[in-house]
Amino acid sequence: MKNTIKLLTVVMIAVLALSIAGCGSARTGRNRKNSKGYKINIEEIQKNQGTLLVIKNHPQEAMTIEDYENSCYEVTISYDGYVKLPRNQDSLKMKDEDFAKIYEFCTANADKSKFADYKEDVCDGETYTFTYYDTDGNPHVIYSGYCYSNKELQDILDTAYDYQLDN
Repeated sequence: MKNTIKLLTVVMIAVLALSIAGCGSARTGRNRKNSKGYKINIEEIQKNQGTLLVIKNHPQEAMTIEDYENSCYEVTISYDGYVKLPRNQDSLKMKDEDFAKIYEFCTANADKSKFADYKEDVCDGETYTFTYYDTDGNPHVIYSGYCYSNKELQDILDTAYDYQLDN
């Protein structure tokens, strides 16, 4: 009986110690772990100036040059966490988790050419160009083309468009 009590006591102490250690390693504040396990500090990233990502829409239907120019638009996300969409009068502050997703997408895909061979067999609708700007202002085209069937690109579009104000 004494051995059972000692064993239960040891197990309970071990469980308590593990739960306390787990609490200390939990994500706190505005730090998030990226897909590679590195922590990113959103507040530090947002101290940078300038544009982080520009998503440009290019309509592919037959139209006049004037109609084409009026139909093209850009979504601009800045390092300070604001997103500017065409119909919004002002920029809107992104949620931390949305900003972290966009930042991780940009930095993970800046130089890898992950989408270099990605193509969709479509001939109308809209194409998109995703251009990431590093902290020195150097542009990195992540992808340009149709992206109807690519979940990762669609997720980035959806995240940015969530900040569209209804007019």
